[in-house]
Amino acid sequence: MGRRWSAATLIASTLLVLGTVGCAKEDLTAALSPARNIAGTWRTAFPVRFYYQTDFCGVAKETVGYADWNVTFVITKTSDENVVNVEMSATNAGSFQRTPSSCGSGSTGYIPSVWPTTLRGTISSTSLVATKSSWGMSYDGSFTTDLMMGTWNHWECLIYCFGEYTETNQLKLTRQ
Repeated sequence: MGRRWSAATLIASTLLVLGTVGCAKEDLTAALSPARNIAGTWRTAFPVRFYYQTDFCGVAKETVGYADWNVTFVITKTSDENVVNVEMSATNAGSFQRTPSSCGSGSTGYIPSVWPTTLRGTISSTSLVATKSSWGMSYDGSFTTDLMMGTWNHWECLIYCFGEYTETNQLKLTRQ
């Protein structure tokens, strides 16, 4: 019985070790090859609405206004096929409009974004995620040959927090 138990223990231990360290694990987070080349200039055909948020007037994040912008992405390749630089610029297509908030008629605490800004983008198949994490900026979208659509989010905190966002998939750009 002692020898059988020792042999069974040895086999079970070996299988356990091989099962946990002996097998290669597939990396499910690796980016897929880009479906197409997206380097170049992309622009909104119509202005996109950006909603401005802040916690300046209270303790919670709230929307204090909106404005329409024409947006341009200039996308350049890097040495890694899955990584691009995205220079994002915007021109105002309409004045800032206040929305009802706890700020009342006083200052909203809104600080306009600085354009242009350069984001680092990761491409996986037909998706593009571009970020500037030090400023809390991100674009998350998808693309075809000549169309791109996604969502913009920006939220950063200095003395108080502020930023802007678009509604889901409302930042729509076309290749120029």
